Amino acid sequence: MLSMYVAYGQYTSRLGRFRVDEVKGCAPFTVTITDTNLTTTGECTPGKPCLMSAGNGTLPQQNQFIITYPAAGNFKLSILYQSIGADDIDITVDANIQPEFEIYTCAGLKTSIKITDKNYDQYFIDFNNDGITEVAMPSGNNQTATHTYGAAGNFNISVRGKDINSADNCAAKVQPFTALNALPVPQLNTLAATNSTSLTLDYSPQQNIQYKLEIAVNNSSTFQQFQTLYGVSTASMPNLNVEDNFYCFRLGSFDPCANTNIYSPPVCSQNFDLNIQSASNNLTWTTAPTGIINTRILKNDNLFRTLAGAPSAFTDTEVVCKTEYCYQVVNVYPNNVTSISLKKCGTSFITSSPTAIDNITSEVTDAGVTLNWQQNPLFTAATYSLLRSQNNNPFILLDQTTSNNYSDISYSTESNTCYRINYVDVCDNNSQQGALICPIRLYSSLDSKNAITLRWSRYLGFKNGIKNYRVQKFDKDGTLLATINAGTDTLFVDEQADPNNQLFQYKVVGDANEVGISPSISNLVSVLKSANIFYPSAFTPDGTGPVENDKFNVSGQFIVKKELKIFDRWGNLIFYSDKNEPWDGTNGGRALPEGTYVWIANITDLSGQNFSENGTVVILRKSK
Repeated sequence: MLSMYVAYGQYTSRLGRFRVDEVKGCAPFTVTITDTNLTTTGECTPGKPCLMSAGNGTLPQQNQFIITYPAAGNFKLSILYQSIGADDIDITVDANIQPEFEIYTCAGLKTSIKITDKNYDQYFIDFNNDGITEVAMPSGNNQTATHTYGAAGNFNISVRGKDINSADNCAAKVQPFTALNALPVPQLNTLAATNSTSLTLDYSPQQNIQYKLEIAVNNSSTFQQFQTLYGVSTASMPNLNVEDNFYCFRLGSFDPCANTNIYSPPVCSQNFDLNIQSASNNLTWTTAPTGIINTRILKNDNLFRTLAGAPSAFTDTEVVCKTEYCYQVVNVYPNNVTSISLKKCGTSFITSSPTAIDNITSEVTDAGVTLNWQQNPLFTAATYSLLRSQNNNPFILLDQTTSNNYSDISYSTESNTCYRINYVDVCDNNSQQGALICPIRLYSSLDSKNAITLRWSRYLGFKNGIKNYRVQKFDKDGTLLATINAGTDTLFVDEQADPNNQLFQYKVVGDANEVGISPSISNLVSVLKSANIFYPSAFTPDGTGPVENDKFNVSGQFIVKKELKIFDRWGNLIFYSDKNEPWDGTNGGRALPEGTYVWIANITDLSGQNFSENGTVVILRKSK
């Protein structure tokens, strides 16, 4: 059966003088000169040697009947006879190429061999690699042969090639093979969208299995053949419309001996869309739900949610405006087979009306007024705008800040100054108009009896209004002397006598009705009580009147030092004392006559102020 493919014979030289056993073969190729006396006798003998040349650059040798060519090429083997001259023959040495072939597993312990090689004229298949050729076939387009083994197990299959009129010395290629009773179900791993026109399927191939990949568009039932796969673990599917369709695939283990398939369960891509709306990113997708165990949502390449079954939509409300988010949908099938959608990205936005700044605390100091306010945690401010109105004029922009406090160093209690605070949030939304903020403006007055009257403006800036006002009273050194609850009144009169303090300082503190809000504090006012100097216009030093009218003195409140001088009508000093002593109407122990006298008092009060008072006093004496 095999002899039709094998050529045996001898090859004669160009002039017919000698013969060789082979003229063509694979490197290394050995040629034997079998007869040198086709037309002569006694040539190429020890007594009459010939000179043989291989034609490959090596030196000629006498009576060299076996010549080996180690490398491929075309050569001219020649013999130089002593009596008749030279003769030659062409030798062809081909590269020694192991032929390419594919082994396909069939059910029922069968295999199918496809010769994909084109280098040789004929091929010989040894299904057991035991030196026995079971099949020989001529070269052609994908020639195939089948074989059935007696039992399941591992075997080696050998294939060698040979050209016509060539030596059978080319190397065989050996590949392992496992005979099976039945083909295995294909194991899919991952279907992934690589771009808007391509999908990639990864699977775990088994050796010598040919696979048929089938596709269905927008369904999981009407499949048609798409690709034939062999010896690879990844299939790329181009020229698809992944944006607008979903595709289902199933992979078949193909039996070329019976022309049948063993199919995997189908796996499908997704037609996935992302719709960005205010405060929510909406994901929708369509796919065939059959076989899906759960659905995973990937957000920025991290697992965000796992949803049971095969839903077709998901809304993400955990978003920050002006932030880009990227999503993928991953469907999970049995045996952890996954299908991964295209990645869709979008920038979130939030359109809303942020709440107003309506709880503001103000504190007036010598450096102006400081405003502090609370920010609704549901909104993040990007920039606050401070607006100011003075003396009921329109509000104008004063300044902008990114913090929730601000100091207006140009504030003055003398003007009726109010504020509003608006802001733009990080989502570029303008807040509602802020509440009116008017700091507490405190004023004081002092009457002739040293009663102190405090008046102040009502505080505006607390959302739920003022609970009460507290008047804080300090001494000249700033030590708190008392705190008086004034309720919701804006007037307080301090008539309390205090001989130890002449200078008092006051602040008004406004407490909010809402718990957790810091109080607002007015400006500080200082009130210096008067010394209220008093003195008689006349006195009776002779003891004829009331006792308290026997002597003359200048008295008052808060006096700590006094210097008293008395002058007669001619300007003569008649009395002097710096020890707060009264004048008894004498001069050097001598009683002075009735008349008018001039006095001067130099006084230092409790606050440290120095001032002078002067006047006249009349001495009255009873006639005797």
